[in-house]
Amino acid sequence: EVSRKPMDLVCFLYMLEHLSRVARVIKSPGGNALLVGVGGSGRQSVTRLACYMADINVFQIEIAKGYDVTAFREDVKKLLTKAGGNGEQTVFLFSDTQIKDEGFVEDINNLLNSGEIPNLFPPDEKVAVCELVRNAAREEGKAPDGTPT
Repeated sequence: EVSRKPMDLVCFLYMLEHLSRVARVIKSPGGNALLVGVGGSGRQSVTRLACYMADINVFQIEIAKGYDVTAFREDVKKLLTKAGGNGEQTVFLFSDTQIKDEGFVEDINNLLNSGEIPNLFPPDEKVAVCELVRNAAREEGKAPDGTPT
């Protein structure tokens, strides 16, 4: 769901250059980016604007008291089911202030490097996710026999 919340932005040449870069990365298949800068420099705003321009959903975790690795993994399950299983184009927006446990970074690293987080889905949920993506994988020639790996 695209947010309709207005953003008060000051547009200047440097910001527009970054916007075009982020938009290009977002539109590329499997694109990902690490945006680095001082707090308040507009990284999240530029990313949200680029997603809005590309009609892509933004997924961001909400840190609350008691948020731990288990809650993070549940949120990542929702994200992966939404993006992979339902085929919704989605950007995972994750800030350094949201790192409450080293495990968060390890899981994101695994996801970016290998495309999966080990032991994220129990076997029964893994079968359900495989069923969601089976037809798309078959069309792309990724799993012609339709068996989960």
